[in-house]
Amino acid sequence: MKTFFGRVIAVVFGIALFLILCLIFFSVIGAALGGEEKVKVSSGSVLTIDLNDPVIESNMEVETSIFNLGKEDSPQLLHMLKAIENAGKDDKIKGISIELDTSEEFDISQIELLRNEIEKFKSSGKFVYAYTNRALQSDYYLASVADSIFHNPLGMIEIKGLSSEIMFFKNLGEKYGVEFEIIRHGDYKSAVEPFMRENLSEENREQLTQIITQIWNEMSSKMAASRSIPQQQFNQFTDSLISFNAENALKNKLIDVLIQQSDYHDFLKSKLGSEKSKKLKSINLTEYSKTVENKFNSDKIAVLYANGMIMPGESQYGIQSETYKEAIQQIAKDDKIKAIVLRINSGGGDANTSEEILHEISKINSDIPIIASFGEVAASGGYYIATHADYIFAEPYTITGSIGVLGMIPNFKGLANNIGITTDFVQTNANTVYYSPFQGLTADGKKVITESTESIYSIFVNHVANNRKKSYAEIDALGGGRVYTGMEAKRNGLVDELGSLQDAIKYAAEKAGIENYQLKSFPQKKNDLETLLKEMNLTAEVKNEIRSSMDPEILKMYMRVEQLKSLNGVQVLWPYEMKIK
Repeated sequence: MKTFFGRVIAVVFGIALFLILCLIFFSVIGAALGGEEKVKVSSGSVLTIDLNDPVIESNMEVETSIFNLGKEDSPQLLHMLKAIENAGKDDKIKGISIELDTSEEFDISQIELLRNEIEKFKSSGKFVYAYTNRALQSDYYLASVADSIFHNPLGMIEIKGLSSEIMFFKNLGEKYGVEFEIIRHGDYKSAVEPFMRENLSEENREQLTQIITQIWNEMSSKMAASRSIPQQQFNQFTDSLISFNAENALKNKLIDVLIQQSDYHDFLKSKLGSEKSKKLKSINLTEYSKTVENKFNSDKIAVLYANGMIMPGESQYGIQSETYKEAIQQIAKDDKIKAIVLRINSGGGDANTSEEILHEISKINSDIPIIASFGEVAASGGYYIATHADYIFAEPYTITGSIGVLGMIPNFKGLANNIGITTDFVQTNANTVYYSPFQGLTADGKKVITESTESIYSIFVNHVANNRKKSYAEIDALGGGRVYTGMEAKRNGLVDELGSLQDAIKYAAEKAGIENYQLKSFPQKKNDLETLLKEMNLTAEVKNEIRSSMDPEILKMYMRVEQLKSLNGVQVLWPYEMKIK
């Protein structure tokens, strides 16, 4: 009977798996054959920017599971920016309507790029209006570029300035008997501080204060200028939280009109010369971006997207060593690729993987120009992999630098002893057990790991010094784990120019001596079915179900822990995820 029931279960499981695979196969085939309907733009339309859809820079950022096969990818940032540029020349588009309601998924660097592109759009002479409902600070920052801001009479605008709050675990570790052996180079390499302190060190307080102050000064000056308010007065409004009350926001010229959204749409119809009874002619930016064509050309510029944590392995998630080495080798073999733009959004990760990726990049550096473009974060290992680039662009709000190395080794002896567990061991040599989670590091083990950390730091500094044409001492003075905004990095010579991804692509084309070209993204995401079959297991699908039910903030913490679990050895890592709202 055991054998019989075992075979029945095996057959049922096999049939279920077969049906799932068939469903996946036909979903992918159907999506491929179905094609995409051509987007039609009506004459006399408004381009609506609502930020309801999360935006990606590369389709590698989208996880593949059986639950999203056949679904459209999120809009890509580069396509959206190009779409706004095209809209300025499109006679069918009469203006832009920015309509926002707590768009939390956007990074400040993405908001900045969209804001700059809308600013350029205004030179076409077309109108730009904004409607805000419940507006976060980042929403208002984007909306402030508009000719006029309309706002919900009961809505709140959260203009409050910037802050950075760090959580510390030292007391928790002591309470339960967990100690951390800390090895790092640089007083500013603060990734380990939460495990060794109860509060911010003076060095970390200094750098974090400098970062948020620089970013806020830049943001507040732009918002104040757009609203024709003196910056000092704008900061007084910020200090008093005056914008939280819609009437006060109106009275102090932070907005122009208090109105319901339907009445705002009637206003847009009047600007278009349309009757109120008729439907507003509008097209969403996500849809309109599908009209952007990457025209075929024999010459190509490769955009190598490096998003996420740097770690060993082969997967579509994060910056995985084998995946990226393969992508770089593919680029090297394509003689139609005339330049590379290395687009980095990473706080770093595994030191060895960072060196592997850099080595592969260096092998093609002499053949074609390599231009680096920094996004939200290009720090530690994220900066490391750019050190063979010919030219580096950073955005003003980029978090970069963090030239330093760290290692953190936990010791659970106290925790084990507290619950009645002890360990003992035998060994063949003096340091066979140089480290055990229940014994900690030996003196010799700590010595060699410290030496390794110092060696990696020296290699890191030398890479930077050679790239930036500076001495070791000059880079060491800027290093020590310290982080900078893109603005400060430019002043210190760690980057060449402040500019966007589009600026980097344009510069790459100039260096390559080409005018007409097509863009090709790397790594190239394998088709959904191939990726899923390679990476699918029941545990992964259960994880996906759990993730889908999590609060977004908790999910981010969960994903961070999952990534940290995969790291081994010495790290070149910027530990924080700074979100400006």
